[in-house]
Amino acid sequence: MENVSDKLNSRQLQSLETKNRIYEVALRKFTEKSLDEVTIASICKEAGVSVGSFYNYFDSKEAIIYENFRRADMDFTRFEQVDQEGQETLPLILDYMDYYISFVSAQDLNFIKHLYTTSNRYFVMPHRPMQEVLKTILRRRQVKVSPEFMESSDDLVDQLFMTARGVIFHWCLHEGRFNIRELARKHFLLILRGALIEEKER
Repeated sequence: MENVSDKLNSRQLQSLETKNRIYEVALRKFTEKSLDEVTIASICKEAGVSVGSFYNYFDSKEAIIYENFRRADMDFTRFEQVDQEGQETLPLILDYMDYYISFVSAQDLNFIKHLYTTSNRYFVMPHRPMQEVLKTILRRRQVKVSPEFMESSDDLVDQLFMTARGVIFHWCLHEGRFNIRELARKHFLLILRGALIEEKER
């Protein structure tokens, strides 16, 4: 006789596989066309699911983009362990932001172009793990910032991510033809050496 828990696990696994198939097909199509040009019906056809099944997992096409960001956000929890290892603050922040830039630049350029627009409200959603992990680390370390530039370490994190988005947008405008990690690091260093009191005192 079939075990009920095995049956539930099997259903859960199938559900996860279906969600991932929809997600992967949609992301692939978003690299080929803009979000507005891709229809839910075309995603479902290629994924081999019904439109009703699509709505079991995602409220809209935009929700797939949010899922992409959510998965990226969760990757940054690894820096909680890095923080425990006692790395100095400046290198830790640089590694953190480089991880973000590396994640973005590893994606398909057309997909990034479709993401980095003023219509993507996910960038300004509060309490995203991607930013909150770094904010928590800096608060825990009681990092002091120069009042000439900002009020708190939270403001510093916001400035770094605003800068990162600007560099990424510039990289997209130039069709990815320059080393984005090198340029981003230079900008991060400019901010950090001006903002971190411990760096200004060296």
